[in-house]
Amino acid sequence: MRRSLFGALLGAGLVIAIAAGRSAIGGSESAFATDAPARGSSELISHVSATDGQPLTVTIIDPRQRVMAVYHVDRGSGEITPKSVRNFTWDLQMLEFNSGSPQPQDIRNGLKR
Repeated sequence: MRRSLFGALLGAGLVIAIAAGRSAIGGSESAFATDAPARGSSELISHVSATDGQPLTVTIIDPRQRVMAVYHVDRGSGEITPKSVRNFTWDLQMLEFNSGSPQPQDIRNGLKR
């Protein structure tokens, strides 16, 4: 557990450092959004979302352990706040999940008519 948390924090730090470097040299915020593995780690996948007036959202995914973590990074202070961590192994075992209408079963039943 400590190892994966350390890896997630290291990955988040690397993404933030890369983002800050690109922003400092005049790159647009969307230029550093990435779905590629974090630098220095071939295991972690990171993504940075930037919305004007909002903190940066950094998502780190460990595909080996099937865990994802989401952080907010304050643009002024650089303070990192963990927002959620979730093991999604069981999520991927569900056959279907839909919280709105129409439900997947409703669509199937409609196609059978």
